[in-house]
Amino acid sequence: MLIKDNTALYWKGERYMFENNFQCGYCGSITSSVQGMSLRNKTNPNDSEQRDDNNGVYICTHCKMPTFLWQDIQVPGLKYGSRVENLPDMIDQVYTEARNAFSSGAYTGVVLLCRKLLMHISVELGAGTNLKFIEYVNYLEDKKHITVRSKDWVDSIRKSGNTSTHEIEIASKEEAERMIKFSEMILKTNFEYPAEFGI
Repeated sequence: MLIKDNTALYWKGERYMFENNFQCGYCGSITSSVQGMSLRNKTNPNDSEQRDDNNGVYICTHCKMPTFLWQDIQVPGLKYGSRVENLPDMIDQVYTEARNAFSSGAYTGVVLLCRKLLMHISVELGAGTNLKFIEYVNYLEDKKHITVRSKDWVDSIRKSGNTSTHEIEIASKEEAERMIKFSEMILKTNFEYPAEFGI
């Protein structure tokens, strides 16, 4: 049961409900669903129940997974960034974990995962193991795996990662978005695009 503004809300299963448009947090599709469980409003046991329009659990018409929508809350939330093709398994796992962390609002976790992702990318592209983080970054720069104009982005990941690791600070949503955006760019230029063109 959910309590808000002294109003008790509970689930009522049903086949069809008020239509709602949303982007699915699982598959990323834009969907318009009428299936799921609506949230009902019942202020006291003697009142008749009233359907809370467009609030409840909706079933995605594409992947059939449930999404909870209530006012401005959506669970699961949306992943930031795009899926990248042709990634090595471990790199794909770390990148996916960063995007999943974003959808949960774990923005400090996103920053730390993107920092770890740079290390995995460096090793996959030929760097040694057990290096310091700055050595992994230098390797990417020295071997031209990142462009000259991207150096500031990498430095931003380094600084954000240091702050999140060694200081008592919480990363912002905007910071997490920048980290994923840069990670997506470096993954596409080093893995997806070369594979697409047979390089």
